[in-house]
Amino acid sequence: MYGQEQYIISFETLPEKIALNPKPILIKVYADWCAVCKIQDKKIEKDVTLQDLLKNSCYYIKLNGETTETIIFNKKEYDYIPHGANNGYHELTEYLTKGNNSYPCWVLLSSKYEVLGIYNGLLKNSQLKELLKQY
Repeated sequence: MYGQEQYIISFETLPEKIALNPKPILIKVYADWCAVCKIQDKKIEKDVTLQDLLKNSCYYIKLNGETTETIIFNKKEYDYIPHGANNGYHELTEYLTKGNNSYPCWVLLSSKYEVLGIYNGLLKNSQLKELLKQY
């Protein structure tokens, strides 16, 4: 089984990777408390073929929709937006999902950061594979 670092990249390394080898970008928006997100991760961890696709067909990034860290994406800074007591969301999540803050949410982008598709909820591994094979 692969270690996560072999098929998941970070926002920090994305610009350099895209410049060297343009590929689509797949972002899984999740929350730490989301049980369905954890189920999705387990499904991916058990599927080496899908891991190979995530590693070779695209740049796969996981984005915690509630992270408080500043993230630079496509040369723009995005921050955490507090919303009530001990609650909030990340503005990059809002931007990528077009305001649909449900988890998990999958956002597929071109290598030029154009949105190719937004998919909500638990996806079967076969659905993820078909999605990646299209691009």
